[in-house]
Amino acid sequence: MANQFFVGKRDQFFRPLTWTTRECCAAVLRNLYDRVHGPNADYSEALTREIVVNEVFNVLSLPEVRKGMFAGRDMVSAEEERQYASELVRDLKEHGWLEDYKDPIDLKTTLRLTRSGKEFSEVFSNLDNSRAKTRQRNMRSAKKALAAFLQNRDPDELLDSYDFSSRVVQDLQDDIDYFRSLIQSLTREALEQKLAWGEFNEFIEKRFEKEYSVRLVADSAERHRGDIAHYLESVRALPDEDRLRVDSALLQRAGWLEAQVQGRSPMLWLCDRMDGMVEAACNLKLPMLRAEMGNYVKRFTSLLRQALSLDYGAKSPLGRTMQWLKDGASDERDRLLDVLADRLGTSEVRLPAAGLRWVPREIGVDRREVQPLQISEASRVEAAMRRAEAEAFAFSERQILEKLLPQLDGDRLTLDSLPLDSALDVMVALHAVSAARSTEGREFLLARKLPTVFETDYFIADNFEIQVQPADEQVQPKTGT
Repeated sequence: MANQFFVGKRDQFFRPLTWTTRECCAAVLRNLYDRVHGPNADYSEALTREIVVNEVFNVLSLPEVRKGMFAGRDMVSAEEERQYASELVRDLKEHGWLEDYKDPIDLKTTLRLTRSGKEFSEVFSNLDNSRAKTRQRNMRSAKKALAAFLQNRDPDELLDSYDFSSRVVQDLQDDIDYFRSLIQSLTREALEQKLAWGEFNEFIEKRFEKEYSVRLVADSAERHRGDIAHYLESVRALPDEDRLRVDSALLQRAGWLEAQVQGRSPMLWLCDRMDGMVEAACNLKLPMLRAEMGNYVKRFTSLLRQALSLDYGAKSPLGRTMQWLKDGASDERDRLLDVLADRLGTSEVRLPAAGLRWVPREIGVDRREVQPLQISEASRVEAAMRRAEAEAFAFSERQILEKLLPQLDGDRLTLDSLPLDSALDVMVALHAVSAARSTEGREFLLARKLPTVFETDYFIADNFEIQVQPADEQVQPKTGT
């Protein structure tokens, strides 16, 4: 092994988190990370030993932590709290979470989180469910990095965008796992004859209202998908000299790309991978997230309806009977069950005949005699018109490409040069760019936005140039994401 983790001070790195005071230790590490590296951190403030001790005191003041720390004790002296705080600071230093650091400005010895301590403390901070987080931050960051790359041609921006894109699917998968755990907790509570109303209410009032509703509407993955696709096409359309310069810089900064691209352009390979990951997030994971959220709400609604029908809290007759059978004497319980068996013994249960069909009862249905269906020439014309209107604007991307390819003059065309002699021509012009950037079209076409805008009698739009890709740069069909 080239790099061993559990060596030196890190030999017993996780020992402070295995004691009975582990909740207090995790809370202290989370607060220290937020104070030093969080969004509201004051980077001009040095982390002294007194600051760390005060953070321990703040955690000890929390009722849920104090109950686990000093269980069974009504009074705890301030000296005991200070002694525990000193021991915790010493243990964190001994096991590699904190280290001494000499401030280069005033040459005073202070404390700071080690590199390992910072990484694991960040995990505790990110897992804090008391704060709503916009999990689509990686989608936005990928879009911003792509825009920065197009502006300054910095290869690091393209690598950053690839890194952010690789986390988009995992963000949505974490949300899916979260709802699955909620469904499991509902089932567990139901088996214990309890209804997790408090957990559901907390989800609706805190998590859904502040986080998930925003993510599924205004901050969803679909919101940034179009911009990312546009930026990726702009990156693919860069001149050859720019592409070769970026490819060389990418291979210098990320040597692992050479084994992945297999002779292709690293820049184009990164674009294809980012496109595939964003497409997987929008087409696969986002519908799964909505389905899991719907399953959770349906499961809770079903349990709530069942609890209200049984009405255990109001001591309904069924509830009182079940409680009496549970607590009553065995001989009385047997007599009651015998009486019920005698009454039910005269019942006969049969399966319906094969030809019998159960028709659901519909409330409010007009049961007057249905008039015979009249078919006339006017009704046929009306039906044909409705079908023609429904199919008038139903075009597939393949049909758009079939109309578009004959218009290519010298392997390239611009949108303002397309004919607009019929409604079909107008539809082809409107959907030409999306068809060229589709999964099938991108294999041999390249759409590049021009700085001009053109106006017709039917619409105003940005002008694009569509050209046939060179044979050695055509996108290979993707076999997965």
